[in-house]
Amino acid sequence: MGTLRGVVRDDAGASLPLANVQVLGSNLGAVCDEQGRYVLDLPASRSWTVRWTYTGHIAHEETVELNPGETRALDVRLRLTSLPTFEVQENRRAERETQMQRIDPRLARFNPMPGGGVESLLTGQLGVVARNELSSGYSVRGGNFDENLVYVNDIEVYRPFLVRAGQQEGLSFPNPDMIERISFSAGGFEARYGDKLSSVLDIQYKRPREFAGSAMASLLGGAVHLESPLFNRRMRQITGFRYRTNQWLLGGGDTQGEYRPVYADLQSYWTYDLKDNLELGFLGMYSRNLYDVVPQSRTTEFGPFNKPLRFTVFFDGRERTAFETWFGALSLNSRPSKEMLLKFQASAFRTFESERFTIQGQYRLGELERDLGSEQFGEVVRDLGVGTFLDHARNDLDATVLSVAHKGYLQLPNSYLQWGVDARHERINDRLNEWSLIDSADFSVPLNTGDDLELSYVLKSKLGMESVRASAYVQNTWRWDRGNDRWWTLVAGVRAQHWTYNGQTVASPRARLTFHPGWKKVIRPDSIVDRDYSFWLATGLYYQPPFYREVRRPDGTLNPDIRAQRSIHLLMGMDRWFEIWDRPFKFTTEAYYKQMDDLIPYEVDNIRIRYYGTNNAQGYATGLDVKLAGQFIDGIDSWMSLGIMQARENLKDDFYYWRFNAAGDTIRPGFTNDQVAVDSSRVEPGWIPRPTDQRVGVSLFFQDEMARWPTFKVHVNIVFGTGLPFGPPNFNRYTDTLRTAIYRRVDIGFSKQFLGAEGQSKRGWRQHINNLWLTAEVFNLLNINNTIDHTWVTDVSGRQYSIPDYLTPRRFNLKLIAWF
Repeated sequence: MGTLRGVVRDDAGASLPLANVQVLGSNLGAVCDEQGRYVLDLPASRSWTVRWTYTGHIAHEETVELNPGETRALDVRLRLTSLPTFEVQENRRAERETQMQRIDPRLARFNPMPGGGVESLLTGQLGVVARNELSSGYSVRGGNFDENLVYVNDIEVYRPFLVRAGQQEGLSFPNPDMIERISFSAGGFEARYGDKLSSVLDIQYKRPREFAGSAMASLLGGAVHLESPLFNRRMRQITGFRYRTNQWLLGGGDTQGEYRPVYADLQSYWTYDLKDNLELGFLGMYSRNLYDVVPQSRTTEFGPFNKPLRFTVFFDGRERTAFETWFGALSLNSRPSKEMLLKFQASAFRTFESERFTIQGQYRLGELERDLGSEQFGEVVRDLGVGTFLDHARNDLDATVLSVAHKGYLQLPNSYLQWGVDARHERINDRLNEWSLIDSADFSVPLNTGDDLELSYVLKSKLGMESVRASAYVQNTWRWDRGNDRWWTLVAGVRAQHWTYNGQTVASPRARLTFHPGWKKVIRPDSIVDRDYSFWLATGLYYQPPFYREVRRPDGTLNPDIRAQRSIHLLMGMDRWFEIWDRPFKFTTEAYYKQMDDLIPYEVDNIRIRYYGTNNAQGYATGLDVKLAGQFIDGIDSWMSLGIMQARENLKDDFYYWRFNAAGDTIRPGFTNDQVAVDSSRVEPGWIPRPTDQRVGVSLFFQDEMARWPTFKVHVNIVFGTGLPFGPPNFNRYTDTLRTAIYRRVDIGFSKQFLGAEGQSKRGWRQHINNLWLTAEVFNLLNINNTIDHTWVTDVSGRQYSIPDYLTPRRFNLKLIAWF
């Protein structure tokens, strides 16, 4: 016997996990692992024809003859194709069994979104809502960002804890230049993934087999990465550096000032083959995000035509926010046999975060003249509120997370077994010191008749929290082939977690059943076409043990009796692969229902999530997601999606009173003249919308090229979403039933390829560059004012006004990208 081993990659060098390796004329074969690696035992001293296949790629065949005892390395590259109907069925099956949506990371460089990260590619995936171009945050099927799992090389990663607004957040952890594979699930995911309520984003970095690199420069920053094999390909490294500044974006908003945002990170991933079946790996990252602004003034005009308003503020003070993060992970991968893979990991995460601001604002809220014939048209003719506010914060947080983990994979004769255990130690120290003062028309609000000055908001605390989490899982995949391309797959497993802080242990069973009927349509006796459908059902019990922010109450204390939030997922879906114009398309639809209890209510302030710190709510989310993806232009991916959803919750202990005066009128502060109550009525709000209750969402990502000049391409990103609930920042969830304006955004990019296309010169310095692109981008093409939050102004009578905080207006960007 001899052994054939290697890696299957695409024409860009990215590995192809679960690619199929088949020996023609025999029952021998293999399936690649998650890194595209395969091991195949062949009888020696005989010629064999080996065939490599993968979804959407041209099959490759090669004749191989091995000597007795020989181990030969054979790496294969598969080129993209327009997906013939027969060759790709087995590879499509592997993706359908888990229903993890595959996303091409290379699209991140051409997707015309200001963020430019991989999170921008999630817009348009099933169930995803993203409404802030300055943030990497997104919500999935009624959840918030904290309910999403994000993995890089099987390790969970975090974003800053103290971040309030998207402009403070900076760079997210995943570096698009270093990514080999992105997989995403919007619910009903497997037991091997962790304990969160909504979704999982699974990212794997590259293991390069040849030297390559890229460089990018734009008005918003730059990036460079290098990858190379070393020591006869036994060692591999990929290193990336990113620099970003949002100064150009922020300068066009309503708030004028001196913006100095600087975000930078350095990441490096190394692997070394200690033996042919033993690999050592290291992933390191350092990140520093600094946001510094001296605001000067703000002018916001809003309201309907019959009552236009203008909010003007003049600022004094400064805001400075800094996040500094270190991350390191060691991994050891062992393959004792071709059926078994064992992984061992140890990682450390450390972050230091500080938030400093003292900002005074003197504001004026006025009604504008709306008479077109008046000389004062568009000017303030009546003041509705005049006052001053003073916001102050000196907050510091440092967090350390240490973890060890083991994962195993075993190919059994009739199933595929996976298991894992991990332990994580968390230590968080948090010092909070923030307060606000509102002075409306020379009166402190809230109004105080004593000698002391009463602040409208005060939070001072010094907290420390240390705990250990231990978890384990086991799952198995069973496959039943019934012939004629008809098959069933069942993926079932269970995971459990124990948290020492509250002493709670939770167990989460999960299962997914997939059926491929193998339907075919007979056009004529000699022509049979596959009707490539698949159907699935998924269910599971999902727990989310709280992290630090969920444990902290609004008054700055910790709740030691906090419990894990729980959600039961029920999903039913189908997909179909088909061809239009001899190009591949995929239609996917999924209906879902999530029953939730032990929820921890929260309010959303810009992108900061402010939790109530107690399990006093139940809720549900239900909806339907539809997506069509394919190549409208040969070789260029596009997609469009539609989501319809309702997400509601019921706080178990909330109520309020309507107060009535002697005339029987309901007393409304700032509106009712007689505010002396003589009677009252208790009201229990019942079911109210969750903060992420976007009823309808539509997304489109479309790419095109000129027929006669294929080096010219256009990329369009369109997002539409109905309004989200909001209300005054008072920690009374029943007041958050107002709706923001509809979200509408169009971004467009125009690209020209100068090097790398067929017929373009490769002489001189150009021979060292594989591809060179210049892209011109227009963000928010229609210059629509989209609302991210509201500023609330209260006058001395108690009347409140909500002023919309708008996202970025139309801005332009130039970007130069080179691959070598």
